[in-house]
Amino acid sequence: MGAGQGGTYVLDQVHRRLLRDGQPVPLGDRAFDLLRALGAADGQPVTAADLTAQVWPGVTVSAGNLRVQVRALRRALGDVAIENVPGVGYRLALALVAPASLEQPVVDKLIGRGAELERLRDMLSQSRLVSIVGPGGVGKTSLARAFAGGQPLRVIHVELAPVRQPGLVPVVTAAALSMKFVGGDLLAAVRTSLSAEPTLLVLDNAEHLLDEVAEFADGLLSACPDVRLLLTSREPLGLGGEMLLHLCPLMVSPEDETDPDAIRASPAVRLVLRNHARAGWPPLADTEMPALARLCRHLDGLPLGLVLLAGLLRDCTVEEVVQALEGRFQDLPLPDEAGYRHGSLTRMLDWSVETLSAHERLLLCRLSVFSGVWTVEQAVAVCGIAPLRSGDVPGLVAGLVARSLVAGPGQRREPGLRLLDTIRQYALALEPGLIDRDRLRPRVIDWLEKETYRFLRIKGRVSAANEPLRLDVADVRSMLVWALGGEDVLRGQELAIISCRLWNYIGPMNDLVQYVLRAWELCNDQTPPHIRATLGLLIHGEGLPVRLAQHAHRDVYARTELVTALDAVRAPGVPHVMRVDGLMSGGYIHWYTGDAEACLALWAEAGTFAGQHEMHPDQVKLLSLAGWLRAEIGDADGARREFSQAQSIAEQQGLYRNLPLLRLADAEFNVGNHQAAIEIARRALSLNEPAMPVLRQTLHANLSSYLLLCGQMDEALVHAQAALIITRRIQYSFAYPWTLERGSLLAVRMGQIELGQKLAALGDTLVQSGTRRRSGPERALHAQLTNELRPNAEAQPPAEWPVEEALETLSAFYAAHLSSPSNRT
Repeated sequence: MGAGQGGTYVLDQVHRRLLRDGQPVPLGDRAFDLLRALGAADGQPVTAADLTAQVWPGVTVSAGNLRVQVRALRRALGDVAIENVPGVGYRLALALVAPASLEQPVVDKLIGRGAELERLRDMLSQSRLVSIVGPGGVGKTSLARAFAGGQPLRVIHVELAPVRQPGLVPVVTAAALSMKFVGGDLLAAVRTSLSAEPTLLVLDNAEHLLDEVAEFADGLLSACPDVRLLLTSREPLGLGGEMLLHLCPLMVSPEDETDPDAIRASPAVRLVLRNHARAGWPPLADTEMPALARLCRHLDGLPLGLVLLAGLLRDCTVEEVVQALEGRFQDLPLPDEAGYRHGSLTRMLDWSVETLSAHERLLLCRLSVFSGVWTVEQAVAVCGIAPLRSGDVPGLVAGLVARSLVAGPGQRREPGLRLLDTIRQYALALEPGLIDRDRLRPRVIDWLEKETYRFLRIKGRVSAANEPLRLDVADVRSMLVWALGGEDVLRGQELAIISCRLWNYIGPMNDLVQYVLRAWELCNDQTPPHIRATLGLLIHGEGLPVRLAQHAHRDVYARTELVTALDAVRAPGVPHVMRVDGLMSGGYIHWYTGDAEACLALWAEAGTFAGQHEMHPDQVKLLSLAGWLRAEIGDADGARREFSQAQSIAEQQGLYRNLPLLRLADAEFNVGNHQAAIEIARRALSLNEPAMPVLRQTLHANLSSYLLLCGQMDEALVHAQAALIITRRIQYSFAYPWTLERGSLLAVRMGQIELGQKLAALGDTLVQSGTRRRSGPERALHAQLTNELRPNAEAQPPAEWPVEEALETLSAFYAAHLSSPSNRT
């Protein structure tokens, strides 16, 4: 490269870069240090010995090393940029200027970090070494800069990201201190400079230099009593006295949140909207908020990804971005003006992965088979296969957590381990085909089935109140999609069946329906009889507590398939859960087709089988159902015998009592003991026992109906609202008709006749279209509603009035009346 390369040269010592007319000039670490040393002489010559001492502090090198770096500078800047001064050394014949501002106005960039700033203040008041630890792109540097900007003492910011060779930490610290040092002990000079006054030293992005930074920091803390160190890194230093602040991604609104204002208020969405507005682009509509929140969740709330997302929304709608970028966020470049040192999410992750061992890298790629939260035990069971040893997996996982590649409880604000979605997509791309080659998905299904059976065996017992479910619904979904997509249909059908019970605990109900119906559609001549039978019984009975089109054809199923299906689930070798669920669902089919005695016979058979195989929660459930049905058909004495046996078993086995109490309250109502029903339902709720969402919804709903029919409006309204909240959250469509009719009677009694008419008409339409049968309080409530609406003209629901919109209207009605007691009658 010839002489005469003009332009303005800016030497940015904080970020260790040289800019020519705003564009970076590629320089190696030693060449940069040589340029810095020459520039510090202000145009005066510097001896070769002094230059060598500054560029290679504490290291003995030959004169040839210096000549190599001089030639590197001349290639980059032009031959005349570095002059030989005979008898002295070298002189820089090029004018260098400092950046106009080395600090970015970052304080106003922070959103949702108020608590973290307070924790930093508290930590640095207790310790002289605090490390901000977290995954790349989570905002560690921004938090450190924001904190430092509010300190009354001297702050020195040392950017370590560009340093790629050992031995340079003292050099870059000296540069940040603007020291003009020539010869001697550089480290001692740095310590002397830092000791001159109280100082906060920020060592930024230290993860790739941990050993060197640890030694440097340890020496400073010993020699400089007035220095406090604030470190940012993807893993801690490991020094004694080090305090850690695990920086989590920004919070996003829950998946079921639909209120635009609530979504806008979440920190992750606020950051996107703030950057979007600053660019002068039109504001996003309320209707786009749920999709925007979904994108923010896909990006795990990482500020780096959110900056990228804000830029993409310039020319596209949110939905267009969703469709275009699903699963591809890690490959997209950041805009130049973003102010981040990583060019893309992929480059950010390369920075973390390049230091992993071969086994750590393999485990990271295998862990990408999990879509949700997992445990160490789960990782061992699924990923601990050759060449990895199962005993090594816990330690490898701990290493990935330490490097912030796996998010632990400290980073997630909740139990369990997880790959952030951005890291998971990156890991999938690192080793394409690895998950299929190692057959990891069948191993995940093995774990899901094993854990589900374990959980169902103990759930319902008081002694297991705090026992967690050690699987994530996201993994259940992803394995169902994979298996039922044709990869392993039989395993998918088995998982769909066992998931029916699981979904009662984790919901939402409508989420499971598509998989169970798909499993049913895939049945053919090769499908094992008990699998086809169980699916058919669950779908046509009440195995899925939602409204299905198949319910309109129960009578046909009862005539053509029911007997064969029941024989199939009774066959030897059928899993016990499938047998019990099949018999229970068969009983419901008999009930809905008008044969109560046949229903009771099947429930008795299922209950006896459950008791013989120590499935006591199922036994109590079936006895309670039988008691409810006997009361429904007028057999009060038989109902009391069933309930007495259910409660006795529950007490003997240490089971929760809320389910038997729910059915007992219904039975008392059916025989006319309305006040007893109210007291029993109140008692069941007052026990505050853990319960499935469906059970808790039904307790609130039934109590509301009992109270409403007895004229106790205020309390009825409270429980109606509680039931409605759960109904909407878990999409419990089975309860939609009764929810609307209960709301209709409340509205009529509060003077909202028109609303009551519309809700009543829609509720009755759902009952008729879904071939539902009103029983107990539902039947009594409907009769009273019909009587009270009779004097008024009948009204039909608005054309195409969606049920969700009707439920939203009812929710607003309840909220208005509960917030204004004077509105009640």
